[in-house]
Amino acid sequence: MLEKKSFKTILWNIFKVAFVSLALFATFVPTLIIFYQSFNRTANSIVPLSWGGFTFKNYVEIFTNRRLYISILDSLLVSLWSTVIATVFGVFASIGIHALSKKARKTMDFLNEIPMMNSEIVTGISIMILFSLLKPLFPEIFGFTTMFIAHVFFTVPYVILMVLPKLEQTDNALYEAAVDLGCPPLKSLFKIIIPSLKTAILMGALIAFTLSIDDFVISFYTQGNGFSNFSNYVYSSYSKKNFSSGAYAFNALLTFVTLFIVFAYSLFTNKKKEGKK
Repeated sequence: MLEKKSFKTILWNIFKVAFVSLALFATFVPTLIIFYQSFNRTANSIVPLSWGGFTFKNYVEIFTNRRLYISILDSLLVSLWSTVIATVFGVFASIGIHALSKKARKTMDFLNEIPMMNSEIVTGISIMILFSLLKPLFPEIFGFTTMFIAHVFFTVPYVILMVLPKLEQTDNALYEAAVDLGCPPLKSLFKIIIPSLKTAILMGALIAFTLSIDDFVISFYTQGNGFSNFSNYVYSSYSKKNFSSGAYAFNALLTFVTLFIVFAYSLFTNKKKEGKK
């Protein structure tokens, strides 16, 4: 009996290890391929993943390929501004939702989840139709304006999703005590509530930035007037057989920077906690 149980335990452990390994493989292999291609001299070779030698020329191409360079600048412009605005809107929306009654809060939580569950192509086409109605009044509306508004629209719910649970863990008595001691409500908000949410705000901002700079479908339907982001550049250049290997380098560089920010913030937070002890 014991041997039978032991055999089942071994099989179960093997299954768990295999499942976790498969999940990690599916998650990280695409990223590893991008890193590999970013240093590959023959990244654009007809033979997939054929190694042609180590090089940094793909990183140099980020700045020498004008079309790629402009698309990266357009992407960063939209993503950075939409992240800032979405984070601000998301934080204050979370505070407003938190102040509602329990029933109203559940309703707002449900409404906040709808844009996240909605198909991107449906969202992109809907936004495109909406802006098309405004085109007779604003002929040059398609471009930065439409893409920026669209990115704010679909990233705000993710910021709320990150901030609201942390806000619910915050002790309301701290804010009430500050107000009772004579601190104005707005000042109490920035001195008490916002600092207690900084980790959730940072995570929400990172998610918003990642979703924005990585988005293709919604951006495809809201681009125009010569303004296009990096994902649309990859799609159009790859289909026209003039894909730049600098795209691999930019993706790798972006991943490195994001990981560095997360690692640096985690290190700073841990050192701060150790200092308090």
